[in-house]
Amino acid sequence: MKITPFHFSTVVSFFAVNKLSHYLVVLLVFTFISCRSNSIPTFESFNDSSVTTIPEEVGTLRIWQELLEDVTSANQPRALLLDHGEESLTLRINLIRSAQKSISIQTFSWEFDEVGKLILWELIQANQQRGIQVKLLIDHMFNEHQPEVIALLSSLGPSFEIKYFNPSAKKLSPSFIEKFSDLTIDFHDHNVRLHNKLLLIDNYIALTGGRNINNHYFDQVIGMNYKDRDVLLVLPNGTEITNCFYSYWNSNNSISTRELIDIKKLLVENNFSKSLQKKRFFEYDIFKQISAQASNIKYIQEHFTDLLCEVERVEWIYDLPDKVDRAPVSNSAVTKRLLALMKHAESDVVIQSPYVVLSSDIQKAFAELKQKRNDVSVVISTNSLAATDNWITYAANYKEKRVYLEELNLEMWEFKPIPTDITNMMSYEKLLSRLPFRRELSQQGVVHFKISKSLPVTGAGDGISQIKSRGRKNIHLNAVPYLSLHAKSLVIDEQIAFVGSYNLDPRSEIYNTELGVIIHDEKFSSKLKHSIKNDIQPQNSYLIEIKKERPLLSKINMILYRISEAFPFIDLWPIRAHSSFELKAGKEQVPAGNVDFFHNWKDVGNFPGLPFFTKKQMSARMFKATGMIFKPLL
Repeated sequence: MKITPFHFSTVVSFFAVNKLSHYLVVLLVFTFISCRSNSIPTFESFNDSSVTTIPEEVGTLRIWQELLEDVTSANQPRALLLDHGEESLTLRINLIRSAQKSISIQTFSWEFDEVGKLILWELIQANQQRGIQVKLLIDHMFNEHQPEVIALLSSLGPSFEIKYFNPSAKKLSPSFIEKFSDLTIDFHDHNVRLHNKLLLIDNYIALTGGRNINNHYFDQVIGMNYKDRDVLLVLPNGTEITNCFYSYWNSNNSISTRELIDIKKLLVENNFSKSLQKKRFFEYDIFKQISAQASNIKYIQEHFTDLLCEVERVEWIYDLPDKVDRAPVSNSAVTKRLLALMKHAESDVVIQSPYVVLSSDIQKAFAELKQKRNDVSVVISTNSLAATDNWITYAANYKEKRVYLEELNLEMWEFKPIPTDITNMMSYEKLLSRLPFRRELSQQGVVHFKISKSLPVTGAGDGISQIKSRGRKNIHLNAVPYLSLHAKSLVIDEQIAFVGSYNLDPRSEIYNTELGVIIHDEKFSSKLKHSIKNDIQPQNSYLIEIKKERPLLSKINMILYRISEAFPFIDLWPIRAHSSFELKAGKEQVPAGNVDFFHNWKDVGNFPGLPFFTKKQMSARMFKATGMIFKPLL
């Protein structure tokens, strides 16, 4: 037998060939993915070089003037709930086009995506073509704006002003090192933010609620969209909310863009494009219908002005800007007022909040309410883990659910990412059929959760194609449009309603500034309660309840659960006493405690729609077990 001598070069060659094969496989995979992405048609690029709006892009000034005359004459404010994202965007465009003197905006987040640039363009036109004074106050933390665009806006003249709240390193775009240094040197200042949302037109029309400014809030994403809520108010006297805006505008924490180091440098060197061509602000021509509706008198009347209802009394509640200097603040202005109202509830309190992490003060308030009036029901609508955009806050909620259910006796519902009524909640079918933007190609085939097989068949819209299965995916991208709850609202006894920016979590309570409106009116409160109640119908949300009692096993689990729960910052026991429940088809909706409850409701686990090893579920479990030391920052 011939023995082949060992050669080191043979080994090297072997590994070289295998390494080359590995790279070829990777290259082929990426090539395949790239080819598939390139084969997907995308939305046609915008190619309009004009610098002004067309004559048809005008507001509906007359109907707002007539409305104001009626409101002033009666000395009675009018209000309207805005639950639908795209309709709320249409109204914003109409109001900007209808402004006579001034437009003032406060927001936590403003992305320069399609919606963000559309609103910028409309503001520029209002200022440059009609001389409207524009003031924009934007929190700095999560807004990565292009310096060249901000320099352009800062050069439009003294009547177009932008300020950033609490900017890092006094720059628009600080480097990572500068951000890190700012964070380590003064974590307190970096941690407190302006969370207010307000659009104020001519100091008498106000729009406030939970919506920031980007595609996600206005039904424009083949992926996650926020189910949010605003309230439109026409006021006989807007002095208070105007003063509120200026208290922030004149705060030492609000820094003009002309004072930011990098923007000042661009302005001094005159080193930025001054082009106001429309194509600079529109990458895709997707807003034709919205633009036409925003200037259509009949549409504005039917969807907005004719639906406004007189309300008895409007009460603005807001934190003063110095809250960020004093934070953490116990019993801040908004928290204190909302708790005071809840303490006097006689029948029910209905709350909607995307995040529910109850501080000791809030838990104490709920406990005292139950002691005072045991028959008062407290209903909370929030996100399921599959729907939420923030698994960290959900993990804190998950850890403390036993307390919420057993000790505080709260009725809790968690919103589904694709509720059965989604077609009534957003521009859903449009997203099933819309061509993707180029940047959305990276989302091809992405599905973040299991899609329920019980969902009814729905059309893809406009006769382009028809969804023949219950897949609920965009017909081009094979990705799933879905909803994440973001509305922040409260109804007490169907007499008092609150809509604003305030979340039911420690960050809103003690760190961030918040703004909202309390409307004292039975009819308006009833409408808001009906809106929230629709979101917690069994076809739209999961009911959270204690699991079915199992002899011995349930007792052993509860003992281990309570021991684990007793540790201050860790909770390692994985099995919870509660679960999510879904109403079985054709069964009657009976409450927990009813003899038919477990017969009519199906236990679908703590994280329905999410396989065990998904990143979201694993991360939430780990944070619940070891991360509760960070609860005050959530």
